[in-house]
Amino acid sequence: MKLAPRSALALFLFMVVVLFAQAVWWVFFMAKLTAEKVEMAAQLGGSPELVEQIHKEEFTRQIMLGSEGVFFFVLILLGAWIIYRALVRSEELKFHQQNFLLAVTHELKTPIASVQIYLDTLQSPKISPEKKEQIVPRMREDIERLERLVENVLDAGRFDRHGYHLNRTPLNFSALVEERLHHVSKAATTVPLSIKKQIEPDISFDGDAAALARAIDSILENSLKYYQGKQIALDVSLAAGRKKIVLAISDKGVGFAREDSRRLFERFYRIGNEMTRSQSGSGLGLYLCREIVRAHGGEVTARSEGVGKGATFTITLKQSSGYENNSAG
Repeated sequence: MKLAPRSALALFLFMVVVLFAQAVWWVFFMAKLTAEKVEMAAQLGGSPELVEQIHKEEFTRQIMLGSEGVFFFVLILLGAWIIYRALVRSEELKFHQQNFLLAVTHELKTPIASVQIYLDTLQSPKISPEKKEQIVPRMREDIERLERLVENVLDAGRFDRHGYHLNRTPLNFSALVEERLHHVSKAATTVPLSIKKQIEPDISFDGDAAALARAIDSILENSLKYYQGKQIALDVSLAAGRKKIVLAISDKGVGFAREDSRRLFERFYRIGNEMTRSQSGSGLGLYLCREIVRAHGGEVTARSEGVGKGATFTITLKQSSGYENNSAG
């Protein structure tokens, strides 16, 4: 039996009303029964002391049963609320999984179809050598896109089962950030890209370079995908203190509602407004980013002032025992 969140809420409220009505009727019935017992004792000629004793005993019984009734009512209400929340979360997960399957299907078909078209074009005897040279890099881009998607899906499954195991080595994080910015600059071929950088040089620590590159790429690709206007503008800063390394990436893209800031990093989650739904994606990139950063003992956050007001993603990493800032001295 499948229940939509609204149906689950209606069922929960119905259960609350029924339980409350039963509790009220039960209290009313007990009070009426006590009055009948007292009246019967008086009619049978019982002494005032006996009538008073019966009244006190019945009142004490009502208090005891009433307390038990309230306890079980609250207990049942709590159980109903837990069941309702579980139903809602289950339906939300199913909804996002369905979106994920649709998105992945589209993401798989698009590069495959593109490569097929390029292959057919290359087989044409009329195509010039210059045209062939232009087609091959595009085919490589589509294959790399397909490879990234497959890696994301496989890694998401591995994270769920075993967590993320790091291959820590000494790395220059400043150089890694510069490298990823250079890579994204080359990838942005259809829209002008401007990057304002404040990168503190030679920030080094022990970390998994390949994993951190993927985490940074997820944020940068998100900014490239959800831009608005005629160009993409990024502000990137990297700084290190005694205890923390902070990488902040800000864009002037479509942004998001404040209540979505935490859920952006959930598996399969994609913001449900038309500005973003028109874009491709699997809902795994930021999830993998969060898992990689957490595996390094850090955290990643997202902040936006609202839809249409851009976003800022911040990766905060703890200094490892092998940390050095070679620029300090």
